[in-house]
Amino acid sequence: TKEGSNNSPTLLGSLKTSTRFGSIAWSTASGASSGIDGSNVTSSGILAGGLLDGTVNLWKPSSIMNDLPDATLASVTLPNNNDNNTNSNSSAAAVSTLKFNPHPDSRHLLATGTSSGHVYMMDCTTPSESTNIYSPGGEGTKSQGGEITQVSWNSQVSHILASSCANGTVVVWDTRQKKPWCELRCEANCPVSDMKWNPTQGLHMMTASEGGGGHLRLWDLRASTSMPLTTLEGHAGGVLSMDWCPHDETLLVSCGNDNRTLLWDLYSLQPIAEVPNEDVTAVGSAAAAGSNGNASDPSSIYGGGLSSSQQKRNDVQWSPLRRGVISTCSFDRKIQAHSVVGLATKCGRPPKWMSPGSGVSCGFGGVVVSIEAQQKVVKIDTIVEHPELVEASEKFETEFAATDCITYCHTMAERAEDDYESQVWSFMQIMFETDAREQLLNYLGFDPEKINQAAMEFNEDGSNPSDAEPTPAMSKDAENAVKDALLVGNFEAAVECCFRSGN
Repeated sequence: TKEGSNNSPTLLGSLKTSTRFGSIAWSTASGASSGIDGSNVTSSGILAGGLLDGTVNLWKPSSIMNDLPDATLASVTLPNNNDNNTNSNSSAAAVSTLKFNPHPDSRHLLATGTSSGHVYMMDCTTPSESTNIYSPGGEGTKSQGGEITQVSWNSQVSHILASSCANGTVVVWDTRQKKPWCELRCEANCPVSDMKWNPTQGLHMMTASEGGGGHLRLWDLRASTSMPLTTLEGHAGGVLSMDWCPHDETLLVSCGNDNRTLLWDLYSLQPIAEVPNEDVTAVGSAAAAGSNGNASDPSSIYGGGLSSSQQKRNDVQWSPLRRGVISTCSFDRKIQAHSVVGLATKCGRPPKWMSPGSGVSCGFGGVVVSIEAQQKVVKIDTIVEHPELVEASEKFETEFAATDCITYCHTMAERAEDDYESQVWSFMQIMFETDAREQLLNYLGFDPEKINQAAMEFNEDGSNPSDAEPTPAMSKDAENAVKDALLVGNFEAAVECCFRSGN
């Protein structure tokens, strides 16, 4: 879409095929390690279309968008294998599903499934008419027993492929060993409409049944291949499509025959929201308006508009790039994009893509603790802004630990470069002495004995005023004598000095 176009999509290119599509797939961008020939494929990858006549067409999306004549890379016809009919003139099986391998080292591998129940793999390293086609189980592999409804590459192991069938089975293939690894029997004679691997756990799989029960089954292949780990029930009818969120493995979206699109929380195993169908809402509003006699559209009088079966969604997918965005496809040939970010928060916690990817906290001493979600490691670093201060601090701690406070202060006073620094360290040494008060007074030049004697023998002008005379103001000498007596803590001498000065 373009800005200012009211979200209307813009047609970038188109092409015509000889018959209808049965499936379509688009590979990720090619690269040096993708195994796709860069001379034939640009960074837009490969577009593959599976047709109903049993052919798989490969195109260059960049050429389609630029309307170039070299858009077609190859048109390959799948083998016409029919276990029950050896007539070579029998009609070819339709290509029902396609899926490119998502792993960087195997993006050239295309898995296909047919209506006859066969699974094939195509090597698209150099797309051409002679592209190598083979079965994941090797030569002579029989049909799975019904139409292949879905193929899916394992999210963790590049050579593991799963295929679901209309007979209710899912086969997990080991393409390296060329044999089935295991088989899941979901529900007898009930088609498996869709199947997905857990995006972060390579041994967890979700299957959807198209039967009336509308069950979603979660399988743990380590525990059992015959009994699901749990069953999710929320659709009134069969499930037509579902998809596991690639950005948060606790979220799943599904659509079913009940014309509902549900968003699931796999922690609680319950649907937390329903993606509304705007067309159904619009039809309901129009019908209500018609019942009130306000309908201006003649079709509303005769029950015009699409039925609910036509508006039913038959496919739902998460966007691999835009987080919290899903696309839905309905039988009325509409493809819609929906933002489910708000709906995803109804589970009571934010989606994983909203969680902080990193964090940092600062502590004392320049210590910084940091975390990164991808590395899953807690880092503790020390940030030094003033190296010279750190060096001086470490030297102080080393020297101080080997002696006591008094000795250390005495040593530093002797090392002082000037008189002021020496006096400061000497003063600090006195503060740690046991008789700090007396030594401090002596250091400051106060002799308690002389001060006490001067205060006790103080006589101003040699006179002794009588009680009848008014109290004169204290002279400067008397005031100094009282202050000195108080400073050395001799209150008796200070009071005596006041009496002798007539105060």
